[in-house]
Amino acid sequence: MMKSLVGWLIYLVFTLFIFIVLWKGTAFLWEAFVPWNYKTDLVGLLVVIPILIALSFILSTLAFQYTKDS
Repeated sequence: MMKSLVGWLIYLVFTLFIFIVLWKGTAFLWEAFVPWNYKTDLVGLLVVIPILIALSFILSTLAFQYTKDS
């Protein structure tokens, strides 16, 4: 029980770390190439953020699968 809880906690912290890295990289590119107005902010909220969340969970799962298989 406790081992499973610690495993989930490590997984969530690792996923959060990946999300933060993706968020900062996207923010850098967004500021450089996307004009600032309410439409692009809405696209960021409704499209980009869910994609970043899904991508961070996918990358975290793949990383844990890779370490488990090695």
